[in-house]
Amino acid sequence: MATLQPSTVASSTPKLGGARAWWIWIIVVLFVLFLFNVQTMFSIVQGDIKSELRLTTSELTIIAGVYTWAFAIFQFFGGAFLDSFGSRKVLIPAFILVTAGVFLYGLAESYSMVILAQVVMALGACCGFVGAGYIGGIWFGMAAYGTMFGYVETASSLSSAIQQPITNWVMAHTTYNHLFVYLGFFGVLLVILAFLFVKNPTKVQGGGNPFKKVFGDLWQIVRRPQVWIASVWGGIAFGLQLAIGVVWAPTMLEHMGYSADAGNLGSALCWAGLGIGSLIWPKWSTKTNNRKTPALVGMIIVLVALLLVIYVHMPLWLTQVMMFLIGFGATAEMIAFMVGSDVAGGPLVGTSSAFVNAFMFIIGGVLQNIPSGLEKSGAETMFLPFVIAAAVAILLILVQKETAKKA
Repeated sequence: MATLQPSTVASSTPKLGGARAWWIWIIVVLFVLFLFNVQTMFSIVQGDIKSELRLTTSELTIIAGVYTWAFAIFQFFGGAFLDSFGSRKVLIPAFILVTAGVFLYGLAESYSMVILAQVVMALGACCGFVGAGYIGGIWFGMAAYGTMFGYVETASSLSSAIQQPITNWVMAHTTYNHLFVYLGFFGVLLVILAFLFVKNPTKVQGGGNPFKKVFGDLWQIVRRPQVWIASVWGGIAFGLQLAIGVVWAPTMLEHMGYSADAGNLGSALCWAGLGIGSLIWPKWSTKTNNRKTPALVGMIIVLVALLLVIYVHMPLWLTQVMMFLIGFGATAEMIAFMVGSDVAGGPLVGTSSAFVNAFMFIIGGVLQNIPSGLEKSGAETMFLPFVIAAAVAILLILVQKETAKKA
């Protein structure tokens, strides 16, 4: 295939949106799915890790938290490095770091080695989701940035919906150590593909002190209020999806008198809603050249669905519809990335995306933990912070300026 030339071969006029663009984008999206599913597998293999390494519950909780917080911290710099050095110099090391972390996980024989594996993976993963968005912007044009980012979110959401039963089946036939070693070899394949193909369509202009440029790019984003506003309401949208889809959906349905299986289905439907919404929300925003209206509609859907699930006893089928709508409406978080891109402009798209994504994980981590402190107060009080957070997000969207460039 003449259009899929290795990145070492020069091309004076690469075609944006062509076969090469799609091939590079697919490689980076596979990397995102790889690292995303490795991390979400933790909920399935944590029992085996605890017994194999003789860990306490506290140590297991720390292992889970290390990745989230390390990822959030590293995330602030991942996008700036992409803007400064380009995809090749940043994503290839990222592929290597995540693969090394997966091997460390599989070979770990102690608590400290698992912690090290989490940190190494987080360092590489900080360029993953943002890297896929960056590739979409530079290889398909900034007009397609939101749409391509939506495809990445859809792929991630759908993969999370099918990964759990597959992992359960694999774990019935092997150990978690072997599973991670096998996944490590898949990572090696991705590293090879990255070496051969991943690059920018045009040469990235460097020069001067690279770290000074990185911090300079970050400073340009930090001093833009609209990026902060988008980061907070986008973080609430993503955080509610993360908190409900990963942790609290079973508890919410259990408080309504439904079974654990119904709760697991509710969690899956949240992710399905996010996946389907990711195909719609960014396209709607791009087509109408409007950021505020789609974001506002999405968060209103989340707020209404939350109020009904928490405070109104409904038939199971209708409750599950509401769980789907929570994920569907939470897709408004994709528009926060588009706002960041509008405000930052093309040269800083990676930096703005990383800044927004870092806040999403920070706020998501907070929202995940709040209900546990209110568990004795009943479902109405326990999940009230989710309702308040959704209302705050709506107010912030109303305050947000319209950032879409007029055609």
